[in-house]
Amino acid sequence: MKLDYFHTVMLFCLKQFNGERTVSAIYHLLNGKKSSQTIQDGKLFNVTFLFSLFPKLSRIQTDETWNALLKQGLIEQLPDNKSRLTNKGNEFLKESLGNNPIPAQLNGWNYGDIGRVLWRRLSLLVQVLSNFAYEKKDYLPVTKNQEDLQWVKTFLKQRDRSNNELTDRLYSELKDILNTQTSKDATIFVQRLTSSQKIGLTFEQIAYKHEEDSTYMYLLFWNVVHSIIQSLQTNKNQYLLLNEMLEDKWHIEGFTSSTKITRSYLLQGLDPAEIATVRRLKQSTIEDHIVEITLHDQQYIPTPFLNEEDYNKIMGAITRLNTHQLKKVREFLNNEYSYFQIRLTYALIGRGETSKS
Repeated sequence: MKLDYFHTVMLFCLKQFNGERTVSAIYHLLNGKKSSQTIQDGKLFNVTFLFSLFPKLSRIQTDETWNALLKQGLIEQLPDNKSRLTNKGNEFLKESLGNNPIPAQLNGWNYGDIGRVLWRRLSLLVQVLSNFAYEKKDYLPVTKNQEDLQWVKTFLKQRDRSNNELTDRLYSELKDILNTQTSKDATIFVQRLTSSQKIGLTFEQIAYKHEEDSTYMYLLFWNVVHSIIQSLQTNKNQYLLLNEMLEDKWHIEGFTSSTKITRSYLLQGLDPAEIATVRRLKQSTIEDHIVEITLHDQQYIPTPFLNEEDYNKIMGAITRLNTHQLKKVREFLNNEYSYFQIRLTYALIGRGETSKS
């Protein structure tokens, strides 16, 4: 089996996880499972930029990729269904990333969902305006998503389509923002667009034209989309039309919906046991939420569950052991601290703090 760039992505994740997570953790990361564990893993192992980049990834595809890596001798099995790179795997990864580095502007955690919204709306709008300009009414829309179809319909109703002003504005902003990309990346983005004159290319077709790997073309494309969103956030007055396309989606929050509810109860002064009772959930689930809140809310300090002295002791053990395995840390500290307290310490580390206060 010929290895492609998706195998490189899997190897990169495995190297980041350093033999401390299973293939399921990588699957959930790339697939975009918004669970507390996946979110925490993304932060702790510095792979949040890959979060949800492959939302249609299946377990079958993941397992097939994993088996290919095993068969090629690039990874080796460890106890508890974990794996790590072999020397051959490390060399393969180094060479692959040397030839094609993971695109630097990818930001799946912040821009994965909103990026897909922008692309669906933008590609549909370009198609509609192009067909309108050429007075073509009989064509199939590039998406069947009813929410997107309704959004474009409403968007156009609020504007005058009797002249080319909207088309000119969109063209001008797109041209300007794509000029910030490399020629190759901008070309890949444009090749995906559908107009009245041409159908957008698939990633396989783009890869054939560029004589490159289709997964890498896929990542370069989303790298452009995420880069565009970053530019829109920092240059709102420069790209007014493109910003309008996302004005109902700009509020991005790093919590799962259930965690938001727990957070509201925490702010009311309830403890985990009380919240668990009110919400009819296990206390361990509430603790998951508190760890998630600690990870993403820079203003939240989990003092009721982890005081300064305990934090420093756990932090010291983590630093000495250089591990993300809770059990190792707990045993090193003679089981003096709960897994919850250790996870809170990791969460504080994950948000870039060296001190809890």
